[in-house]
Amino acid sequence: MSAILVEALLFVALIGLVAALAYWVTLAFTPLGRRIRETRNREAIDLEAELTCPVHGRVPDGELVRLTTGERMCPACYREAVQGRIE
Repeated sequence: MSAILVEALLFVALIGLVAALAYWVTLAFTPLGRRIRETRNREAIDLEAELTCPVHGRVPDGELVRLTTGERMCPACYREAVQGRIE
């Protein structure tokens, strides 16, 4: 009985290994993998640019203010816009 369970477990592990190998080969050696890597890089660069205020510099993601339009703004810029004065 235990031999059957061990064999089933090894078979499931083999299927997982083959799936992981196929995923790695797809990402490493195909044009689809290159496109996925480029998309991830572009998203990371866009996020970094979104978190950088041109006036006040880098702002942590949790501190950004979301406007009603869906855009995000630096809290210092938002304060300046609401209060009408520049610090």
